[in-house]
Amino acid sequence: MRWWLGLALCLAPMLAQDFDETARQLERTARADPSEEHLFDLGSYLLAHNGFAPGLTVFDYAVKRYPKSARLRVGLGVALYSLRRYDEAVERLCEAVDLDPSDTKALDFLGKMEDISPQYKSEVDRRLAHFVKLYPKNAAANYYYGLSQGERGEPYLEKALQLNPALTEAHYHLGLLQENAGATAKAIEQYRIVIEQQPGFFQAHYRLARLYQKSGKRDLAEKEFALIKNRARQQAAGAQ
Repeated sequence: MRWWLGLALCLAPMLAQDFDETARQLERTARADPSEEHLFDLGSYLLAHNGFAPGLTVFDYAVKRYPKSARLRVGLGVALYSLRRYDEAVERLCEAVDLDPSDTKALDFLGKMEDISPQYKSEVDRRLAHFVKLYPKNAAANYYYGLSQGERGEPYLEKALQLNPALTEAHYHLGLLQENAGATAKAIEQYRIVIEQQPGFFQAHYRLARLYQKSGKRDLAEKEFALIKNRARQQAAGAQ
């Protein structure tokens, strides 16, 4: 009965809160059968609908009960990230990857968090490198590893775009690298693709305007700057 007592202590503070019926049903199911699946479902629902702290409580308990579960550690990492406990979040996600290197969800979250925890950057980079090795034809793997490599990441960003040309962020970051390297024409091409795919990507509009200006294409530069100013006015009017 020790498991039941642990779960009861974990969930007791939640019972006094105003949770919806779905959360309460998931809680009752987890009490009756605290399986990995039921705890994962409860924790995930709480994270999505009832606040990050209750979800963290459940995932923390679940990981202690099932220490070999990679997906529970992913849930715990997401909960910690949501509460801005970034170093702990990255640490838990690294553990999840080590438990199951084929868990692309854990690596996907790690890739998105790559620059938030300097303390664990080398650990994250090592796992992203392993992700690329495991899945060389995975566009996201190449994209995230390319981001982690800074100026050396261009080949990986290019490969990511060969695999999935719709990765807008990859086009943008490839444009940044090309702009910094002085490859103005290539950078312009990437920023134009970004804007075609996502017209509201105003960082790309701004950088494109600057490069047009630098290249002596004043009419094109003025058009981009006008779009930026118009958008700024719309946002200011909407905020009033």
